Amino acid sequence: MELQFSDLGATRLVLRATSQALVEGDLPLPEGRQSAEVLCADGGVTITGAAVNEGAVTVEGRVRVELICRDGDEVFAFASSAAFRHSLPAPGAKEGMEAEAYATLQTLSVEQAGALTLSAVLDVECLVLREEPLRVLAGIKGAEDLECKQRSYETVRYDVLGQETVRIREDMSVPNIAGVLRASGACQIRDIRVGGDTAVSEGTLTVTALAVGADGKLMQLVQHVPVTLETEADAAGRNTASATATAEVESLGLAPIGENSGLMSVEARIAVRVEAPRMETITLPQDAYAPSLPLSCVREEAQLLLRGETACFRFGASETLSIPDGMPECYRVAYCAARPVVTSASVEDGRLAVEGLLFTRVLYQTEGGMLYAFTEDIPFRSENSGAGAFPEARAQVRMVSATASGAGRSVEFSYTIQISAQPYAVVKTAAVTGMEECPQEACPRGIVIYFAGEGETLFDVGRRFNLPRKRLLDTNPGLSEMLADGQKLVLLL
Repeated sequence: MELQFSDLGATRLVLRATSQALVEGDLPLPEGRQSAEVLCADGGVTITGAAVNEGAVTVEGRVRVELICRDGDEVFAFASSAAFRHSLPAPGAKEGMEAEAYATLQTLSVEQAGALTLSAVLDVECLVLREEPLRVLAGIKGAEDLECKQRSYETVRYDVLGQETVRIREDMSVPNIAGVLRASGACQIRDIRVGGDTAVSEGTLTVTALAVGADGKLMQLVQHVPVTLETEADAAGRNTASATATAEVESLGLAPIGENSGLMSVEARIAVRVEAPRMETITLPQDAYAPSLPLSCVREEAQLLLRGETACFRFGASETLSIPDGMPECYRVAYCAARPVVTSASVEDGRLAVEGLLFTRVLYQTEGGMLYAFTEDIPFRSENSGAGAFPEARAQVRMVSATASGAGRSVEFSYTIQISAQPYAVVKTAAVTGMEECPQEACPRGIVIYFAGEGETLFDVGRRFNLPRKRLLDTNPGLSEMLADGQKLVLLL
């Protein structure tokens, strides 16, 4: 008996591990600064690596912090970061397996106690995966009567067509400002064209800056700059019609052009990744028998991780925020920042539903010029199509822009976020990975009238009575694979 096999590319979920990580450390002040009162602390988290060890997963990354501070009457801004390394228990994990790690910055605080001290709480999630081919039974040499029961699953994989960092320089018109204390950016792609060995992405770079006006007052600057990003792409044989691109701003700088020109140059480094989705069908043998051979199946249980196409969509809204009791009235808003966090992602009636919070900080000045700040947590919920038949989803969110204006006891806060959500399913199944000899079972002989049970198939009847499908069809012409409850069959044993 010679077994024949085939290797299937199937992502198998070994386990999902979650944990909280506390990141603490001192943040050095910029050179020349001896003290600082923190007005606004914003930031994020980046995973730089994840490694699977025996029974554990080690995740490494950095927490980024962007600070707006006051030293006496002077306001200044700077950025810093803190590295972290966190280990999660992962029973069943082994070296050689792969890990996907996700981290959410749940809380971020910077306290002044002599030096500036960072305290951040991260929610860390790791998927431990087996990506090596799954070897399954494909046939038995010489066993022409081998019958297999198969089930097919569909999943989406993304082929990377190209990725590189693009440098851009654009000019933008701005109010009369004396300087920029801090600047950040977010890039959104609205269209992509792939041809030959090049991908051209059209999008918008949203620039947010804390600036000082010519009158010496703090002001927030938000500008939308159109950009064209050209990257190399390996498009041969790929589904370029459905290609997508993502863009992350790695660095951004603003500089005035001349004196009193009303123009500023924007220089940015943008990491562009171009991908194309590819639908893959995984067909697993779940049961098998050969009427001419006394064999039983060897099965391997597996959890398949099936993914759908990633859906990207924008969401924006406005909220009225009240000045907290005990604080003076607002004369003008100087700046605002928001950090979005996803609290849940689900599929409801075939639609992607994403909920979260915006941790918002508003800086405002009183009529006398004093600077105050307050915090507000703003819930958001967005729904979008694109879940297909998948029951679960994972989502990430990033800030595009946040602005605030108003006076008195309330301000109007407006925001735009970009949500990226991928539906998925975890399917527990089993695959036939081999056959082994077993005792021959005695079967009755003669003519049997059989009535199919609910959900029974032609394969099930053939296996029960050790008959090939062909013989069943010879005596019962026109049978379909799925039998009706109570359907009559004539069996010649």
